[in-house]
Amino acid sequence: MKRVLLTILILIAAHFIIFTPLAMAESVTLNEPKDNLMTTSDSVVVSGEALPNSSIYILVNGRSRARLTVGAAGIFLTQVPISGKESIITIRAVQPSGITETVSRRVYKIDGSELPDLESLIQTIKTFLILK
Repeated sequence: MKRVLLTILILIAAHFIIFTPLAMAESVTLNEPKDNLMTTSDSVVVSGEALPNSSIYILVNGRSRARLTVGAAGIFLTQVPISGKESIITIRAVQPSGITETVSRRVYKIDGSELPDLESLIQTIKTFLILK
């Protein structure tokens, strides 16, 4: 009886060790863009990792911009247009099993004139360093 109980406990433990990481694995990791990215560009690179054979849907401000299928390496990369001063980029990954995960990033498009000129920035840093 003890041997049967021990065998059952080992099988249950093995089941959790083998199958739980698959169930808990994130279906998408977004490498780019970083949250609150500021850019002067009209588009941004979207890259990340997902489980092989996942479908990746990319939306910008709720509008569909791209659909990708992840290959065996689990890597995806594309470029999407942004508009307006603030854009919300949403990535929805759908695993082959049907499990869905969504990740969003906020991106700000700024006008080049809003950036401080390099000379002004260098002078500010020098002043700060001298005062310290």
